[in-house]
Formats: sequence, structure tokens, C-alpha cells
Amino acid sequence: MPGRKPLLENDEPLVIAALRDFSLRNQALIILGLNTGFRITELLSLTVGQVWDAGKVKPQVRVSRAQLKGGRGCHRKTIVSRSVPINAAAAAVLEQYLFARFGSGPADPALPLFPSRVRGGALTRWQANQIVHAVFEKAGLGMPESYGTHSLRKTFARKVYSATGYDINLTRAVMGHADISTTQKYLHVDETEMVAAVQAIGRIGQVSGSISSAPARTESVLSSSENEQHIRRV
Repeated sequence: MPGRKPLLENDEPLVIAALRDFSLRNQALIILGLNTGFRITELLSLTVGQVWDAGKVKPQVRVSRAQLKGGRGCHRKTIVSRSVPINAAAAAVLEQYLFARFGSGPADPALPLFPSRVRGGALTRWQANQIVHAVFEKAGLGMPESYGTHSLRKTFARKVYSATGYDINLTRAVMGHADISTTQKYLHVDETEMVAAVQAIGRIGQVSGSISSAPARTESVLSSSENEQHIRRV
């Protein structure tokens, strides 16, 4: 999804605030996407048992090779399963969501983590995309056609890249990419960030004081003929 934009740093708090008006299932879908970087097909393939055990959120979630991009194709032997730690934000929303869903009783580990209320089974990609659009619209983000489910993964990439001190190789590993060139495509550059970078350089290179306040020259001023001779020698 090369055309889908990530959320910028100032956009994400707006999305988190907007989530209060949505169901716990939808909150969990968005928060998990923003904090694990799984593709939407990988998120929708998750079962309850992959994240929930004995009434507690597991410390990490593992997606098998078959559920990963390319995991069923002719190059599937080059694909390995991917595990991602569950951070505090993801754990908090999963705990709230799954406790509301199952209480303190047993939960069927085979049930889809994100079930559809309409058709049964797991949410479809189309349904998930509708949820993302509704949340982002509620958050007041412009140009809804620029965002989609892949925006969650791209936002995760941006945050990891920043958190690692702009270590692109470590970001590549976290994203599960085989090649750095793929990771580079995820690192969207915003025009406002480019302007800020150029302005920052200007502040660093700014000379203090004005030209008029520069100290007066004490050396004698060369005559025009002397000046011409001096230039020839340079």
C-alpha cells in the first residue's frame, strides 16, 4: 500500500482520543496495529489463544509463517514466523477488551481475536478498512483517502525508527523485512518535517549580532591600485 500515509507525531494523540467513541474491539484493532506493526491480514488472522492465556495477556504474539505475507506462496521456505513483544499500550487495551468479552471465565483459544458481528468469523479486510476510516475521520484527519489499514503499520515503522535513534537496520529487523530498501519505503517524509529540518540548520549556522555591529577594521584600507595588485597575487 505505497499510497497510504502514516500518522504523524501530532496525529496519533487525536486518533487515541477519538477511539473513546468506538467499541473495545475496534480500539484493540487500532492500538494493536499501531504497536505491533503487523499487516492487517496478520492482525485479522490472530486468535484469542495467541494473545490471551489464563486470563492474562501474553508477553509476545507470534504469527506463523502461513499467515505472513508470502508464507503460502512458492517462496514460502524463505519466510519465517514473526514474533513481536506486546508493549504496555497494547497489553492494556487487550486486557480490557478480552476481560469484557470473557470475564474471568475460560476463553476458547480458537476464536478469532477480532470477530465480525455481521458475518461471523473474523473481520474482513474491507471491514477493518472501514473501521480505520471511521476512526481517522472522527479524529479530524483530512484526506481520508490517504489513509487505510496499512497506515497503522507505516506509523509503527516511523515510531520504531525514531525510538531506535534512526537505526534503519534495527527498524528493518523489527518490521520483519528482508531488505533495507523495503524499510526505506515505509519511512514517509512529510513536507513540514523537511521545512523544520532546513530551518534548524539555519538556526545552527546563524551569526550572532548584526553586520553594523561588527568591530571596526583597524588595518589601513588598500588603495584601488594596491588592491588590484593584491588580488593578482592571491
